[in-house]
Amino acid sequence: MAYCVRCGVELQKGLKYCPLCNTEVILPDEEGIDEGMRPFSDRIPRNVRPRMNLAPSRAFVFLATFIILVPLLITLIIDFTANRTITWSFYPITSLVLLWILIAYPSLLKGHTPFQVITMDILSIAVFLMSLDLYSGSFPQWSQYPALALLLLWIYIAAPFLFTWKRIYLVIIAWFSGTAAFLYALDKFTGGEDWFYPVGLPILILTGFALTVIVLSIKTSKNKPLLITGTATFALSVLMIGIDIVCNLYVKKSFTVTWSPIPAAVFIPSAIFLFIVEYNPELKAYLLKKFHL
Repeated sequence: MAYCVRCGVELQKGLKYCPLCNTEVILPDEEGIDEGMRPFSDRIPRNVRPRMNLAPSRAFVFLATFIILVPLLITLIIDFTANRTITWSFYPITSLVLLWILIAYPSLLKGHTPFQVITMDILSIAVFLMSLDLYSGSFPQWSQYPALALLLLWIYIAAPFLFTWKRIYLVIIAWFSGTAAFLYALDKFTGGEDWFYPVGLPILILTGFALTVIVLSIKTSKNKPLLITGTATFALSVLMIGIDIVCNLYVKKSFTVTWSPIPAAVFIPSAIFLFIVEYNPELKAYLLKKFHL
């Protein structure tokens, strides 16, 4: 591959003049070389990483089952012998059962998928935490918070599997609905001041709007990275200003901005500059030449 002697831009084969500075291209090394007699191939072999099978083998599962079963029986026998009932042994027993599920499930499920494994793991951890809370005393005390967080995590993971990235808008709706339900449940479980409607929901709507604008710009401007970057930067600036206003309305009861103008003063001019460069071919070519892009 040749390079321009004046501006240093990379040149395609067969060009007579540089596309940026119009300097004549002289390639004495390639003159007279037959296409089929090149000393080196143009194709570079791609290094393919070997696939790793993360699912444990049946033999490993049997060994892990025996190793886990021994302390499980020992703790159960000691606790039952001393107290004639299950008291403290409940905690190590349930922990060992959870560990066995996390290890054995990928191997025991024939033809499993990553989505099925993740779903089973999240469900097992949620049931484990709720069982600890239930056994400790009145239910629920604390387990609803990590259980809700795990459910929200499952929604974030499950949405792309269920709708695929081709239906990105359905994925965003699922994420928005799951996050809204999660915040509403936290507001009700905490029993404090009502913050979901005045703070949580407006910030969530602003975030969803900014994310939708960014996704829309990516879909409609696939070959215009400057336009996509500028749109994303402008959307983030509007999001920060909106969050600042919502928080001040809730805390100070006033429609003011405090910290958001500082990052907005950097992001908004940067977005405007990217828009100008994208729609000005001469300026774009000049910058590409200067930065050797």
